[in-house]
Amino acid sequence: MNKKNKQIVPLCFLIAIVVFFAILYTMSSAIFEEYKNANDSQSAVKAEFENYKIKYDQSKEKKEKDEIQLQSIKPVYETTENSDNENLGVFGTMFEDIIKKAQYNGLLIRSIEYDMRPADDSIFLNYSDSYNVCELKFFFVGTYAQLKTFMNELLSNFKYLISISRLNITSFTGNTDYILINMSITLYSKKPTKTK
Repeated sequence: MNKKNKQIVPLCFLIAIVVFFAILYTMSSAIFEEYKNANDSQSAVKAEFENYKIKYDQSKEKKEKDEIQLQSIKPVYETTENSDNENLGVFGTMFEDIIKKAQYNGLLIRSIEYDMRPADDSIFLNYSDSYNVCELKFFFVGTYAQLKTFMNELLSNFKYLISISRLNITSFTGNTDYILINMSITLYSKKPTKTK
């Protein structure tokens, strides 16, 4: 081999090594880029999964709260009587039950008025074709303790939906232990569905 050929061999070897590393770098760059994209994609999917999980948990929590709230809403009394009769009979025993609860808790009833068409009740104004509405205006005499137990009875133990729309308390002249209570309680009953 001549001297020129001896110099070409290491040069070719050097070029082969450079080409090999260039190809290796190109391939590893492509693989690294692919790995980086896959990792970014996986991070994005993970973040999206976390967002969906948070939304699912919030939705589940809201549904549970709604179910608890629905369970706490009292049903509306459903009357079987003809609702055109505008009498207290369309409210079943609700009127009597309120009087009994007041008497049981020691409240003295001075007067009762009722209005079968309360103009300021939104149910009557908007849904009178489906619901009967009666506002009872009670005038009681009693103590704060008696009023408190009566209110607790109405709010926690009364079976059907009612509304306490007005409560006015004034002191009793001559005896500070007693109070005068002016209270409006609204009763609701669902009218029977008309069959064709």
